[in-house]
Amino acid sequence: MSDSTSYAASEALNDAIKAVTGDLTAAPATNQIDSWIGQLDLTGPGSQGEIALELKNLKDYISTNDSANIAHTLDALGQLTTKAADEDVAEDVSRKLRQLGQALTAASTSLPK
Repeated sequence: MSDSTSYAASEALNDAIKAVTGDLTAAPATNQIDSWIGQLDLTGPGSQGEIALELKNLKDYISTNDSANIAHTLDALGQLTTKAADEDVAEDVSRKLRQLGQALTAASTSLPK
């Protein structure tokens, strides 16, 4: 991964961490989810495709205000994101993926299941 690609990924992950620690059910959150899906390589190696699928599920659950499934999907995203941190990525990106994974898992526990 080039330095500029690594920097862009790091900044996108910072934005994701901020979004996850905010109100995920707010209308801007669904726009952010679309942006995240657009940044993933859906056919690439690793867990990006699985993450994209869970993000699509999350968007659907937010639109129907299904808090139990939102919580479940956030937990799944937390696990997948933490797994992605162990894939072939730059160390700074790996560290931020772990932070995002922890934030997603924490967010999942704040909603009823």
